Amino acid sequence: MQNKMPVQHNQQGATGQTTSPPIAMQRSRLATAVAIALLGVVPMVNAQQTTTPAPAKPAATPAVPNPNQLEKIVVSAGKRVEKLESVPSSISVLTEEAIQRNNIREIEDVVSLTPALSVNAGTTSANNAITMRGIGTQTTSIGVEGDVVVIIDDVPIANQFQAFRDLADIARIEVLKGPQSTLFGKSAIAGGLIIVTKPVVGPLQGRTTLLKTSDGEWRASASFGGELSDTLGVRVAASKSDFEGNLNNLTTGKKVNGSAGQTVMAKIVWRPTSALEIQVSPYSNEASNTRSANALNKFLITNTGTNATTQGAIG
Repeated sequence: MQNKMPVQHNQQGATGQTTSPPIAMQRSRLATAVAIALLGVVPMVNAQQTTTPAPAKPAATPAVPNPNQLEKIVVSAGKRVEKLESVPSSISVLTEEAIQRNNIREIEDVVSLTPALSVNAGTTSANNAITMRGIGTQTTSIGVEGDVVVIIDDVPIANQFQAFRDLADIARIEVLKGPQSTLFGKSAIAGGLIIVTKPVVGPLQGRTTLLKTSDGEWRASASFGGELSDTLGVRVAASKSDFEGNLNNLTTGKKVNGSAGQTVMAKIVWRPTSALEIQVSPYSNEASNTRSANALNKFLITNTGTNATTQGAIG
């Protein structure tokens, strides 16, 4: 009797073993393939980014001035240069453009454009007095100070009449309304009149003006100056005016109520260092006038005498 043994079939046979590899090995091979693929993609992305040109910036357009923007006005009434709207005082300012446009040549012209400021004219130019808001000193004796201070380039003028003729080479006029004694002393109890001449800046240049009216008045002025070097600058100005008069003296046949004057001024600026500036401003003013006619008891009384005053100052 033949014993039958169980037969076990081996699947390996001639074709070899066909068992699958472990799962961990498959994941390792997959991660390696992904890493190699990424190494090939990243350089391509970087190359594309470096070759892309940067967008060109738009050209800057020049600033166009706004015609509706107000002009910035600076003043020095507070002993320092600051904007007009920052000064805690009532101030009227006549800029250089306004002075030229309105042909301002003497204090009477400033009065016509400035509220609260007035001039009481005397028989001579030495007796003229400035009042502010109705307050002022009528007596103009040597020992009596006025109530409205007059300052030209930071130098107080002892007598008000020195500022009444030929306002030449003026850059700005500031009219301070109200008490200013804190800054300018007791002679500014009613206000102040600040006159600023043109500065010594820029290259050498000059200007000449001539005025002739139909009633015989003429005025001439000239100015010249600029920077001679980095540390030295000079400016010189002169003006002269003459008005024969508009009234006839029936006795002598001459004109009365006339006036004449001349002004010479200079400004020398020396800047030895960036922190030091020395300025010398010699100033000379001469004015004369013929008295106007006065009526009394229906008789015409005239005076043909001529009154002249000469003043000078160095600041």
